[in-house]
Amino acid sequence: MQSTWNVQQRTKSNLNSILVFAFIYLFLLPNVWAGGLRCSIGEVVISNLKIGQTYSLKSLANLPLSITNTDNKPVTVLVEPLIPSEGELRQGASPIPDLTWASARPDSFVLAPQQTKAVELILTIPDNEALFSRKFQVNFWSHTLAQVGNLLAYGLNSRVIFTIDQVREEPGVVPTGDLSITFLPAEITLNKIKPGHEYRVEDLLHRPLVIQNTSNKKLSVELQMLSPQESATTLPQGYADLLSSGVLKLSPTKFTLEPGEKKSISGTVLFPKGKPLNGKKFMCVISAEVVNLSVQTQIYSRIYAHVK
Repeated sequence: MQSTWNVQQRTKSNLNSILVFAFIYLFLLPNVWAGGLRCSIGEVVISNLKIGQTYSLKSLANLPLSITNTDNKPVTVLVEPLIPSEGELRQGASPIPDLTWASARPDSFVLAPQQTKAVELILTIPDNEALFSRKFQVNFWSHTLAQVGNLLAYGLNSRVIFTIDQVREEPGVVPTGDLSITFLPAEITLNKIKPGHEYRVEDLLHRPLVIQNTSNKKLSVELQMLSPQESATTLPQGYADLLSSGVLKLSPTKFTLEPGEKKSISGTVLFPKGKPLNGKKFMCVISAEVVNLSVQTQIYSRIYAHVK
């Protein structure tokens, strides 16, 4: 996950009105799995798209949908836009009125074992001023086709939620960009935590958390700890909110990175004595936000803690 907004001068005013919050599971959240298929995007939220325009998530935010075959056999994959049902809608969005609003390129392909393919997700907004200020959702269903001798097929949904601006696009302005930081490790699991004892996160991981500026400009970064509810993520079965039962601290939480610079992040986790926590599992989200770009981005990483 990388992030650099190489924005030409003529696009800056337009980019100021677009916010992209990407839930990018391939690097910073646990990968979305189904059978032998892995998908890089769980949910993407994009604000202030313009009527009458066609947007590629790849060119808008360097955000292709990456699909990996984790099986030991080749599979044929289809990526189809779907109109979400009422129960699938998030953040107050309405379902897209027509499937012509969304497409994938390529929309079908063969993946060899362990092969990954990047798919371009495309949104086409009709030229209709009645759409001003509306919020919509489309699901992209990435799924395999059942093969001869194997009736099993499996698939994954990626949600794309977008709002439409109140004004038209300025002539000749094309929004483009790249994400600007990496945040590793991609997934954090803290095992055998004993209540009443404060642990250093880097000791439990045997390595520090590292954020790197992969852009060619200076970036200001801010870290926050979020509950699953605050980050709009779903708790895995058997897990509870870490922040409601324990204390997680990170340092530093605000810093500036020069181009190419890395920053090691230290942290501590503590579950107090006296609560019935033994054998329980907890999760929360770490948000790393780049705060000085014309298009702000937040990268989310899940941290798991298992109390012994």
